[in-house]
Amino acid sequence: MTGVNHAVGGFVFTGLFCSFWNVNIMSSPLMIGICIFFSLLPDIDHTKSLIGKIFYPLARYLQRNFGHRTITHSLLFYTIISLISYLFFSDYFLVITFSLLSHLIFDMLTVQGVPLFYPMFRNPCVIPANADFRMKGGGMGEYVAFGFFALMFSFNAPLMKDGFWITY
Repeated sequence: MTGVNHAVGGFVFTGLFCSFWNVNIMSSPLMIGICIFFSLLPDIDHTKSLIGKIFYPLARYLQRNFGHRTITHSLLFYTIISLISYLFFSDYFLVITFSLLSHLIFDMLTVQGVPLFYPMFRNPCVIPANADFRMKGGGMGEYVAFGFFALMFSFNAPLMKDGFWITY
C-alpha cells in the first residue's frame, strides 16, 4: 500500500476507533501529525518510502539488516512502540497504537502480507486468505482504497470530531 493510503487510511481508522474513547484526533495539528507519522512509521525500513527518506540513515540500516516488512511490521515492534507511548506519551497512547495498528492491518490486505510474528516466524499474515482478493501494490486497488478512505472520512468526520457516545 502506498504512503498516501497509509496516511489517509490511518487517519480514518484511528479517528473512528479513538472516537469510542472520546479522543478527537482532529483537535489539534499535533494530534493529526502524530496520527500520520505513526501510520507511516513501519515503512521506516524502506529507503524509498516517505518516512524512509526523512530518516534515511536509519532506513538504510533497517533495510540492509532486516529487509522491508520484517521487524517494523511485527507484533514485537508494535508492542515496543505501544509500551513506550503508554509510559512516556500517555496522552497520545490511543492515537499512536491505533495509527500503528492501521498500517499493519492495511499491509495484511496486500499480496505480500506482513510477518506479524517476526523474528520467531517469517510467515506472512494476510487478510483475506484467498490471494485473488488481496491488493496488489501500485494498481487500481490503490485508487479504490484512497476513494474508500476519502468517502469514509467525509461520512464519519462528525463522529470522529464529537466522539461515538455523543454522536449516537
